[in-house]
Amino acid sequence: MKITPTDAVIGARVEDVDLRTAPDAALVEDIETALEEYGVLIFPEQDISPAEQISWSGAFADLEKTARIEARLDGHPEIFVVGNTGKEVVSFAPIDGSDDIEWHADHMHLKVTARASMLYCLECPPSGGDTLFACMYSGLAALASEEQAEAETLTARHSVAGLTKFLREKGAPGAGDQAYEVDESLVVKYPLVRSHPRTGRKALYFGSKVTIGIEGWDQPRAHAYLTDLEARATAPDLRYAHKWSRGDAVLWDNRRVLHAGTPFDMRHRRCMHRTTWREDQPVV
Repeated sequence: MKITPTDAVIGARVEDVDLRTAPDAALVEDIETALEEYGVLIFPEQDISPAEQISWSGAFADLEKTARIEARLDGHPEIFVVGNTGKEVVSFAPIDGSDDIEWHADHMHLKVTARASMLYCLECPPSGGDTLFACMYSGLAALASEEQAEAETLTARHSVAGLTKFLREKGAPGAGDQAYEVDESLVVKYPLVRSHPRTGRKALYFGSKVTIGIEGWDQPRAHAYLTDLEARATAPDLRYAHKWSRGDAVLWDNRRVLHAGTPFDMRHRRCMHRTTWREDQPVV
């Protein structure tokens, strides 16, 4: 396995790994180590079937099936079809083309989160549709020491209602037109700063839309704090921007990385297959 770091603060290109073959125990450990170290692993020029992607990903974790039934790939429910080629348009980027993007870690609004995700590119538009990744180790380190200390005392509140509101405002198909309302029974709470189970390194854990507040704070104060935190923790020098090519498979660590999709012209096709690795232990 050859690893070449990107020029960004996170991310590495991985060569001499064939995703058509499920990894043995030694390769699993090497990839797990690299995933925590680099946050994002890019496997270029792959040619894999849905069954092969499921088999390869399943060597690392139990796989989650998306709750969006219509976005499951026929015959392969572990594959989440992202883009505009399936039964429904699935895009977490602003359809209106704005720069107001949605930073998040997968399934952070659920009681069992996703520890990692792999996205495989079958089709991509000629421009746009990039995926941005931000390092939350670096995002925390960018704060002053007293700000880090404060962040470690806070608990963030997450709800799918925040994401739904964003998608509706940005014109996403199928987002509905119901009034914004948070179902408190569905709100989940996680520490704003969590330690990675493999190394103990501390990382921020929040989203720009799906995180709807800070426990014990009123909404204006929480909104102002989270807006400022997003701007600083996802600053351009803390990001890796991936421009997709057919055959790219990108794996990222949701425990220490946020990601966001960028807009693209829906007249062009974008088709991605995602496998989602279920979290296997509490992260605190």
